[in-house]
Amino acid sequence: MIPSFAIDEKVRAYIRKSGQDFRLSTSPEGPVLLPLGTADPKPSDLKILIGSNILYVSKLQAKYIKKIDWAMVERFLNSSGKSNI
Repeated sequence: MIPSFAIDEKVRAYIRKSGQDFRLSTSPEGPVLLPLGTADPKPSDLKILIGSNILYVSKLQAKYIKKIDWAMVERFLNSSGKSNI
């Protein structure tokens, strides 16, 4: 499956700078981008290479996403108390 959504450049830069792999997960507030360890990938996830890191996206979620944007990162940062980059 080829993803039909865009990934905001600010999100790409955040993933590259972090040096971590991430997974797009669901939350009560909406989609959230979580570092692995907080959310583990599933074998059926799409794997998107960003720099030397991987972004995992559920095949089911991928159908409904138009863009992976900064708000998805902010949901994690706000819930974890981490600072913005």
